[in-house]
Amino acid sequence: MQVSPAKGNIAARVLRGLRKLLDFVFPQDCISCDGKISERECFLCASCKADIGFIRQPHCFQCGVPADLSYAYPHEEFVCGDCRKSPFQFDQARSLGFYDTVLRTTIHHFKYRRQMGVLTEMDLLLEKYFTENPDFCQGFTVSPIPLHFSKMKERGFDQAFLIARQVARILKLPLEGGLLRRVNATSPQACMTRAERARNIKGAFEVNRPEWVAGKNILLVDDVFTTGATVNEAAKILKKEGAGKVYVFTLGRVVVGKGSGL
Repeated sequence: MQVSPAKGNIAARVLRGLRKLLDFVFPQDCISCDGKISERECFLCASCKADIGFIRQPHCFQCGVPADLSYAYPHEEFVCGDCRKSPFQFDQARSLGFYDTVLRTTIHHFKYRRQMGVLTEMDLLLEKYFTENPDFCQGFTVSPIPLHFSKMKERGFDQAFLIARQVARILKLPLEGGLLRRVNATSPQACMTRAERARNIKGAFEVNRPEWVAGKNILLVDDVFTTGATVNEAAKILKKEGAGKVYVFTLGRVVVGKGSGL
């Protein structure tokens, strides 16, 4: 099922209108620090928004993990030790920012507290990120990492699809929500090790219709990149069915030593 970017743009304008109406009736405090925010701000005050750590170079060319280098950045296609030792199935992964205090709180309000209005804030963050990376994934088809139907029923919405819709609108790329389906209801992975996550997610995805995938370059979108096990499994299945390049984009990236938490 392909979704028009124009429809996503209309939805974004509707959300902004509802936001203004709700602000008039119920003034919104910053969701991160509980401080007051101005009329021009959405769910984060200017100070908290400035605390979001956007991930920029130097980073690993494949998995996108920031490189803590004490010497000159070697070259644009620098690959980290983990990727050299055990490469991922996807070609590249990039994340908007470090999954720490402010960005983690923003994602949690959206994902677990079901505050759909936070999408407006995410939209601003995405526009800033892709303004700095205007050539990212041109010619690709955007596809979210799907939820299992039982999780979808429990949560009431698919957070990855909503983020993917925003990404597709900003990049002016086609959005295909039905490339993958999740066939296994996997266990929660928050407390699992890297190896346990890989075992847990194995066989979790299937391609709906191979002809939709063959020859396409696909941008997989999810909310958080922790170990990469989920997006790696999805990329493996897509490539098995003939996909070309498979890139990954997430809002948050868990990085050891950066206050990350789930």
